[in-house]
Amino acid sequence: MHHPSDWRVIVSSRSGGGKAAQEWPRIERLLTDRNITFSVEFTDHAYHAISLARDAVLSGFRRLLVIGGDGAIHEVLNGIYSQTEVNPSEVTVGLIPVGSGNDWARLHRIPHDGEKAAGLIAEAEARTRMQDVARVDTMMDGKPYSRYMMNVGGLGFDAEVIRRFDLAKAKGHAGDKQYLKSLVSGFFSYRMLKFRVAVDGQEFFRGPALSVALGIGKYCGGGMMQTPDAVPDDGLIDLTVVRAINKMKFLFKVPSLKSGKIFRNKEVIHTRGTSVEISATPRSYMEVDGETVGITPVHVTLIPAGIRVVSNL
Repeated sequence: MHHPSDWRVIVSSRSGGGKAAQEWPRIERLLTDRNITFSVEFTDHAYHAISLARDAVLSGFRRLLVIGGDGAIHEVLNGIYSQTEVNPSEVTVGLIPVGSGNDWARLHRIPHDGEKAAGLIAEAEARTRMQDVARVDTMMDGKPYSRYMMNVGGLGFDAEVIRRFDLAKAKGHAGDKQYLKSLVSGFFSYRMLKFRVAVDGQEFFRGPALSVALGIGKYCGGGMMQTPDAVPDDGLIDLTVVRAINKMKFLFKVPSLKSGKIFRNKEVIHTRGTSVEISATPRSYMEVDGETVGITPVHVTLIPAGIRVVSNL
């Protein structure tokens, strides 16, 4: 067994276009200089962090430190939840952000500066807080499929952009420029879908929509705020629907996504709840924390205080 203060470090080798692996020697020195005890594992393929996190928990670690971005911390969360021997709420997750969007780090005000981020880890005893998690049930290859959400998920236009980005990453093309290409191509090719959204068993929306976003956190897409009022530990899922809107008109409203004032647009409606059911015609892809995780129908269920995290909030 490992001492409760020991960390298992998981370096997401592909995060930030390979930057995490390149930065590791410097981050290793920063952790060592702060007398942080740890052992380290490196990912070598997509979704490897899921099995590394699961194995770490089953071998006795209760502190997992991620060196990577949003995709990496999403995988680690799902690794923790893929085992049943240890209650996930007993596990603490920390992050030193080395990725592209870094939206979860932005949510918890974790510095991008490695030295300051390492300082937070050194102060973990005083810097941890519980965060909600959401279970997302979808369909994948005709079969039921489940993933756990750490930050923000989306359907419609949002998911189409992520799908295109995932395809590009599979071919070795990643980074901010590739995401922008996926965003532009997805924008001009996307056709409105007809959605039905129910929150806590009551129909909330039915009709054509550009996107449907669900948030434990408030940031996505590199600082955009589709769920600007989301609080990570309030026991609620924030939901935002952007109803059918002319695409060119929508372009002029993009600044409201960055400023957190999206709700001022008449095409936008929002609510909160503990469970959400979504269907679409034709079927929509679903993305969770920037990863494509299946298609509709979708059922999202809140898990209050589902994980302990190192936070600067």
